[in-house]
Amino acid sequence: MKNGEREAETAPLYLYLAYGGSPAAERELRYSFETLHAEVGAAPIAIYTDRPAAYADLDATVVDATALVAAAQAHEYRHRLKPTALADALARFRRPCVMLDLDSFVKAGFAARVQRALAQGAAMNFLVRADPYPDFPAFETDLPHLGRYRLDRAKALMLNSGLVAVSPAHLPLVEDAVALIDRLWAAGLRRHDIEQFALAETLRLGGVRIALIDDVFVHYCARWARRYMRRRLRRRRPGARVPFSKAGVRLFKAYWTLRLAMRRAGLSWGARWRKT
Repeated sequence: MKNGEREAETAPLYLYLAYGGSPAAERELRYSFETLHAEVGAAPIAIYTDRPAAYADLDATVVDATALVAAAQAHEYRHRLKPTALADALARFRRPCVMLDLDSFVKAGFAARVQRALAQGAAMNFLVRADPYPDFPAFETDLPHLGRYRLDRAKALMLNSGLVAVSPAHLPLVEDAVALIDRLWAAGLRRHDIEQFALAETLRLGGVRIALIDDVFVHYCARWARRYMRRRLRRRRPGARVPFSKAGVRLFKAYWTLRLAMRRAGLSWGARWRKT
């Protein structure tokens, strides 16, 4: 096998998961895709979706994930779909996979940063917190590949899964993350972020070095940051970049907080005026 062919097979596949009919989510994906495509060039991109026709115009491999989505929606904890789709992509494409959340965009240097992380292990977005569930009681279970698992509060970390980059060798750990999600849920843990804890935990226990990528990857998952982006994505011209900064989001929040407060005050004053 020639070096070029070997590199093509080991180059990462960039992966999105998009399901449901939200126009805002579709705009997010399309904007993220534009920034990614401009950065990674001819690198392969796949979209797992239950609406294949919606993304048929993009230069990507569109995977009909209707069955995966239906199975996830039948489960009480639907976010297990993310590691399930990631495991499917690792097995299907047999190459490193980089999963990006829809509410994201990339900056120059992203592709090189991901390549360095994968050469040394894996990558996720940023540290969320240590000992993520301090109120959850002592917990032990058996995982398919890692074997006996015990929640170790001194070492357990939650990392944000807006970005997850793993290699085919990590497939058993991703499968264990799905199993860990199910066991934690069955034990009574009811949190929206179990999947990102489970992925970080099984990678850690598998001895994988996890790089954090938050300098060339922007995951605008916070409430006001997402409101800011969604408003601008509705109005942006095709191909235009959306300006984004913490200062811009703070100004946006201040403006709308004041406007909503004035609106409530006006409605309250109007109601009192009508009663007199």
